[in-house]
Amino acid sequence: MEGSVRRAAPDILFPYLIMSLPPPDSSTTFTSLKVSWRGLGAAALVPGLAGSWLGLLGPWHWFFDLCTHFRWQAFVVGGLALLCALVWRRRMLMGAALLTLALNIWLFTSTPAPARPTAVDPGFKVRVVSLNVLTSNQDHAAVLSFLQQSDADVIFLMETDRTWKAALEPLLKTHSHHLIQPRDDNFGLACFSRLPVEQMTLLSGETLVQEPTPGHISGSIEVQLTVAGKAWTFLGVHPVPPMGADYHQARNLQLQALAQRIARANRPVLIAGDLNATPWSSGYRALLQGTTLQAAPDSWKPSWKTGTLLGIPIDQALTTPPLALLSRTIGPEVGSDHRAQILELAWAAGP
Repeated sequence: MEGSVRRAAPDILFPYLIMSLPPPDSSTTFTSLKVSWRGLGAAALVPGLAGSWLGLLGPWHWFFDLCTHFRWQAFVVGGLALLCALVWRRRMLMGAALLTLALNIWLFTSTPAPARPTAVDPGFKVRVVSLNVLTSNQDHAAVLSFLQQSDADVIFLMETDRTWKAALEPLLKTHSHHLIQPRDDNFGLACFSRLPVEQMTLLSGETLVQEPTPGHISGSIEVQLTVAGKAWTFLGVHPVPPMGADYHQARNLQLQALAQRIARANRPVLIAGDLNATPWSSGYRALLQGTTLQAAPDSWKPSWKTGTLLGIPIDQALTTPPLALLSRTIGPEVGSDHRAQILELAWAAGP
């Protein structure tokens, strides 16, 4: 009942707000040739509003797909535009602002919500930390200190080069199972586990995507584990950022290939990493295609450029049942442009 009242309210209030506005001064109408500071302000808000709609074209063009990452920023711009439209008595701007706010609210609410289990197996408790350390980050001590204090059972790191490999050697004392693949570019990977591991494998781009691609397909790390008698798989991934047509296609193909691998898996899967995709992007939708993946709680919280106007949630974690993510916490500042994901993993009890 409450939900129906909330949906009905805009239908009653929005027309009333628009029709109750006094007519604008003919000398300062939206289409007037006369330049005014109000007109300039309204024009400055138009690109921010347009970005929300251009993001819907993300599956067809890489530039438009970038627009979809900044949904929270677009929502704020829509609210600001609505306020300005009310003060400045701009009907067209008000209509555009209301439509933009409605679009972003719909996208927020249509994002698959995590399913929190009603009961969990008390013997299965796993903590996973995923962090893009940033190749150029020189604060190795801060990263190492955070990882050692995180009490993580499994640690997955991205952008690890040979310098990072040497800096992370102390982790071998506590996490004896490991796979480190340093690279000179930004796509080195490392995984450490203090849990017994059945198998830890580097999946090359060619292994994942069985077709020629114009872009760069990065590797992934696949780990097979058994905890409290429960067999499951961890997939650590770091696709290329969708900057340009080739990389946009490569990212989407890699996430689609991972979705197919997850769909064929005979055990539940946790996939985590810097996906270079927000929950509203075409790459994220490609990952969900044909799977039972469920997002982590608070998957909307920014993990890249946090605390700035550019902050967006491109580090993500998802599971297939009966694996469940009880919480997703964003870690502290450690010198990287990314913050860590601290994931509390559980096993849903019952049928």
